[in-house]
Amino acid sequence: MDLLSMVGMATKRRADYFEQARTLANKYKTQPILEERMKAESKGLTKGLRDKLMRWDEYERTMLDKTLTSALAAVALGTKNDKSNEKMEKAWPIIVGDMLPPLAKFLAETKEYIDNGTLRLGDQTVDFADYDLDGAIPGAINLDVDELEGINPEEEGITEAKQGRAIGQTWAGLANRVSRYIANPVYAFFCLGEYMFAQDQGNKEMRRVARMDKRTCKDCKNYDLQGWQPIGSLPMPGKGCTCYDHCRCFIEYR
Repeated sequence: MDLLSMVGMATKRRADYFEQARTLANKYKTQPILEERMKAESKGLTKGLRDKLMRWDEYERTMLDKTLTSALAAVALGTKNDKSNEKMEKAWPIIVGDMLPPLAKFLAETKEYIDNGTLRLGDQTVDFADYDLDGAIPGAINLDVDELEGINPEEEGITEAKQGRAIGQTWAGLANRVSRYIANPVYAFFCLGEYMFAQDQGNKEMRRVARMDKRTCKDCKNYDLQGWQPIGSLPMPGKGCTCYDHCRCFIEYR
């Protein structure tokens, strides 16, 4: 599915995504619980493709559905259910613009891996219970989490061979990349919902607070050092920094 087709399908099913997002938000209640659920679904979705439980077109459509609904649900949770429908409408073009271009490229790469035999459908050699979603594979280079920083989902496929992680070229690696579309962005879009809520509450200033540990990138440290700024003048976590979807900054308002 190319980007144009993906945008067309998203536009056509927009109302369904909003309804599904409300259901997700009501069911999982908090951002951490929603994110953990979507991490589990990343494994399940990848396993379903590997084990031939779904056709390729079904897998593509499901990836699109979960990417959009999880992001919308995260926004709804961030709004604390205050005019959540209105705020999801406002967030919709941001979600589509941020997520669909790299998702289309990722799906094209995955299809190429399947077509050339790199990923063999029906391959039962991987037990997904043995894997977390940090990209490590048994017998490969064991990377610390901080070494994952500085790589956005689109660039990850390019750097995979050099890092020895084979992201996307093994089934466990593919599950990791799926998570970067349907699970990792939950935090950033939750922060977007919080920002919209803070605006409505009349807050005039914001500050971006970094963790300030060895995994904190220079960009996040610089934002932290800026202190209180006019609301809307600082980017959301994961934006404007090399942490991308691994960003752990949080925003305070007053």
